[in-house]
Amino acid sequence: MRPTPLILLSLIAGCTAPAPEPFPGPSPELAGRTAGPAQQCISVEPSSGLRTAEGDRHTLLSGSGRVIYSNSLGPHCGFGWNDILVFQPLGTQYCRGDIVRSVDRTSGIPGPSCVLGDFVPHTRI
Repeated sequence: MRPTPLILLSLIAGCTAPAPEPFPGPSPELAGRTAGPAQQCISVEPSSGLRTAEGDRHTLLSGSGRVIYSNSLGPHCGFGWNDILVFQPLGTQYCRGDIVRSVDRTSGIPGPSCVLGDFVPHTRI
């Protein structure tokens, strides 16, 4: 028995990768702020450590108040809302090239690891 073309096409279509998730716009937390020049490193502040931006799993934010730093992970790396972020900074700064990884809060299963890029300060005027 020969497989019909329709069956072959269905099998091939089932093996293709899903469409990439659309890259979101700026985080609402950065609305009304002015971006400054990118920096390679920022100080580690335990009171306002790196966190995933609201509605944008591809951006990490640090800080609160007048200045918030953003770090874009790019469209191919991101974290879920239920992920715990794990950092291992060298010294007292987060820097471009540092690796951040995640662990699922519920299951404890390790998630993706991402490389940090430049930190962009966003200042409220």
